Amino acid sequence: MNIHYKVGDGTYYNNIDALAAFTKDAANGLEYVLPYKFLNNTKLWQKEPPHSVHYYMDKHAQILKDKYNRIELRYSGGTDSHTVLDSMTRTNVPVHLTHLQGSVMHRDWSLRLWDHNFKDMQNVTQRNNVQSFDLVNIDDLNTNNFDRYLQTYQGHCGTALLHTPSFIEIMYDQIVRTGLVNERTVTVFGKEKPNLVIENGWWCWKMNDAMFSDCHYNFENTDVVLFYFSDDVPELQIKLSWARAEVTEKIARIEKTKITDQWLGKIQRPSSSWYQYILDACGYKALNPVLNSVFTKASDPNGTRIRDLRQYNDKRGITKLFQEYGQDIRSSIRDDFYTLGNASGDNGFGGEAVTHVAGVWTKSIPIRPVTPDLLTDRVV
Repeated sequence: MNIHYKVGDGTYYNNIDALAAFTKDAANGLEYVLPYKFLNNTKLWQKEPPHSVHYYMDKHAQILKDKYNRIELRYSGGTDSHTVLDSMTRTNVPVHLTHLQGSVMHRDWSLRLWDHNFKDMQNVTQRNNVQSFDLVNIDDLNTNNFDRYLQTYQGHCGTALLHTPSFIEIMYDQIVRTGLVNERTVTVFGKEKPNLVIENGWWCWKMNDAMFSDCHYNFENTDVVLFYFSDDVPELQIKLSWARAEVTEKIARIEKTKITDQWLGKIQRPSSSWYQYILDACGYKALNPVLNSVFTKASDPNGTRIRDLRQYNDKRGITKLFQEYGQDIRSSIRDDFYTLGNASGDNGFGGEAVTHVAGVWTKSIPIRPVTPDLLTDRVV
C-alpha cells in the first residue's frame, strides 16, 4: 500500500510537504491519492452492486484468508473494526486481534473505559476464529523520540497536532515487532466509511486525508490492508457509498428538507443525531453502545481532555517542541492552510500554537444523480 500526495509531478508522503509544494505553485494542483485501480473506473461506480454490504465484506474476508497465513486486525471495538471482525467470524477467518491503549488519554478515564468494555472484550476472545488478543500499551512520546516521529510521520498532520501523537510512535515501533519473517502476514485496518459530497447535482464519493491519519504505514515483512478498500472486491466501497446516498435521501424526506452542502456535512458527522441510523443502514456495528461513538474513544466524558493533553506535553518536555514544529509549519505553507489556537482552545499546548492543518482531498467520483426534488435550485 502506498498512500501519497500529488502536486504536479511531485510525490509526497505527508500533507505538510504537499501543502508546502502547493504553496509554491498552486497551478500544479493538489490531490490525495489512494492506490486502488477501481477509484479510476468511474463507470464501475455508476451501477449499484446487486448484493448486500455484508456479502462483499465476507467475500473480502475470504480472499484475505486464502491469501495470508496470519491476519492481524487492529481492533478498537468500534464500528469499523468490530464490523470487520464480525465478517471474519461469519466466514471463519482465523484472526489475531491487537488493541492499543495509550497515555494520551486521561488515566482514570482510560481505565474506566477499559473496565466497562472488559467483559465484552473477553467474550470476543471466545470466538472460535479469534486466535489471540494482544493488549498493547503505547509508548510515551518524549524529547528523545520526538525528532524520529517527525522524520517518519506520514499522512495528515492536523490530527497529530490536535491529539498528542504517541499512538503514531507505537505504530512506528511496531514495524519491527509485528513483522513476522517467513510468513505471509497482513495487518488489517477497519478503514474507511465513504464520505459523500454533491457536485453538479450528483452524489459523489470524495475522501479527506484526515480520515486515514493512523494507517499510512508500510510495515516490514507484513502487508497492510484497508478492509473497505480492495481492487479484488471494489463493490464493497461502492455499495457502501450507494447505501449512504440512499439513507441520506431518506433522512432528508423524513426531515422534509432540501439537501444542501451544509446540511449534508452536518448529517455525516459522528455527532449527528442520525449517525446511528446511517450506521445501521450501511451494516456497521460496534462491540457495544459505548464504543458505537468515536467520541467515547477520543475524549474524556468528564471534560478533562484538554487539561490532560497539556499536562502530558509539559510532563514529557515536548510542549516547546510542538510549538517550534508549529512555527516550521507556518513558515512553509499558506496561512489559510492552518488554524492557530491558544491556551483556551481545544488543543494540548500552552500559548499560541498551530492546532490544525488543512486536510487534502481525493478527486471526486460521480455515483448517481441526487433525486431532483431533494435539491435546491443551487446547492450551497
